[in-house]
Amino acid sequence: MPEQLKDIKGIFYVLDLWTFLYFFSLFLGLAAIAYYLYLVSKRQKPVTVKLTPAHPFHIIALEALEQINPEEYFDRKALKEYYFIITEIVREFLAQNYRIDTLEKTSFELIEELERVERDYDKVKRLDHYLSECDLVKFAKFKPALSEMKLKKDESIRIIRDCHKNAL
Repeated sequence: MPEQLKDIKGIFYVLDLWTFLYFFSLFLGLAAIAYYLYLVSKRQKPVTVKLTPAHPFHIIALEALEQINPEEYFDRKALKEYYFIITEIVREFLAQNYRIDTLEKTSFELIEELERVERDYDKVKRLDHYLSECDLVKFAKFKPALSEMKLKKDESIRIIRDCHKNAL
């Protein structure tokens, strides 16, 4: 009798259609999730390239101020344009130097912002006085003389040099 006994055969698994569809859809679902995660991770890693300007901010501002001739604007009676240009240069420098938004703010808002980041009260006070005088020409009917325009340009240069010197 022992010769007639044989080992039990293993379970023979038959793959039917529903089992195949179940595993195939599971595989497709996992592949879709993996692809989605790949796209999300690829999107979250933007390439950051740090661009440095060709010249430091204060040199760019000083060169721009040096190119402006107050006599030209005085002869053309473009006083407001002159004051807009020099204050725009100073504002751009302040925006770069202190990393604040200066171009979309009024002079008062700019001074408030500078009071938060600048510790030297005298510097902020001088800048407030400078912007107030420029605003008189830009928005009021004040007509400065040529000598005052030259002084305002010199004051702009001094502000840029002082702010840069203390920022180092």
